[in-house]
Amino acid sequence: MIEDSNFTPLKNSLDHPKQNKKVLLLILIFIVICASIFGLKLINTTQSSSSRSNETNPILPTLIKIKNNQPSPIHKISPTQTPNPENRFGIYTKDADFDCIPDSVEKEIGLDPNKDECILRDCDPEKKRNAKYDQVNVLFILDSSGSMAANTTDGKNKIEAAKEAISSYIAQAPENVNYGLMVYGHKGSNSPTDRPLSCAGIEVLYPLGKPNKQELLKVIAKFSATGWTPIADSFEKSTTVFSGHEDENNHIVLVSDGEETCGGDPVTAAKSLKDKKIVVQIDAIGFAVDAKTKSQLESIAQVGGGKYYEAIDAAGLNEAIKTAGQNVMIEAKFRSCLVDAYIKELLNCQSDRTL
Repeated sequence: MIEDSNFTPLKNSLDHPKQNKKVLLLILIFIVICASIFGLKLINTTQSSSSRSNETNPILPTLIKIKNNQPSPIHKISPTQTPNPENRFGIYTKDADFDCIPDSVEKEIGLDPNKDECILRDCDPEKKRNAKYDQVNVLFILDSSGSMAANTTDGKNKIEAAKEAISSYIAQAPENVNYGLMVYGHKGSNSPTDRPLSCAGIEVLYPLGKPNKQELLKVIAKFSATGWTPIADSFEKSTTVFSGHEDENNHIVLVSDGEETCGGDPVTAAKSLKDKKIVVQIDAIGFAVDAKTKSQLESIAQVGGGKYYEAIDAAGLNEAIKTAGQNVMIEAKFRSCLVDAYIKELLNCQSDRTL
């Protein structure tokens, strides 16, 4: 039998099974590599298309996360940030009053999109009268510097007019209010040599507590107007007066006829006092003051969250102290009324809203 030379290689390959396995393995590897390359190209194309789709439709990523039960990120707002009702979802989620109801929805159901219906309106007069407020504490800080020894336009001595006005008010004040008296400028003199002594001579002559008219009159009779004006350090010292009363209705009523003369910054000191963990409001009464002193006292009241009052004579000072005291009580009642209403009404409203 004659063998055909054309079939010799095939015959030889069939006679060597190891070579057959090598060829098959190489072919398989080649197929796997090709499939991998094709798959990667397909994935990249899909992701690119999805990314472009998400850019034009920002709601889609959120829907995908919800579908996959993935929690959405929470945007934290720091105390210094102002919430912005305009977010990335546009008009459909704009919430001007931040009550968690989109403005578009509120408009459709007849609500005011700029007003949270769950926030209590102003307390009416009846609620104010019946409100039970927390403890009220009033600290009078009295300027007894040398300038307070002068007379006002009505011929009345300034320091004596201030003593009488404070004593008269406390004598008629509610019994459930604590009062205290701090004095500065009553030590040393207003000469440069006595400045260190006078600036450091800040005293709490009547500790914070229930008013006792007889005791107060004795205390007030003990000092005269002689020295300098350390308003800033007086605010710093007042932190010890309110120790143990930090969360109560604390008020400072500053009575002064002059600006700071001991090198301190009373406006910064007032702000620092407000920034501490003390609930306090600072009112300032300018007694026959010049424009520069008035400006400083107004700034103190502004940063202290209180009001500025001005008096040019004894009668005016009496009225200013009386008005400041009345406003203290109104503020205390109103604050307590709001807190009580918040707890009972606002939380119930929010609870009903979620049903």
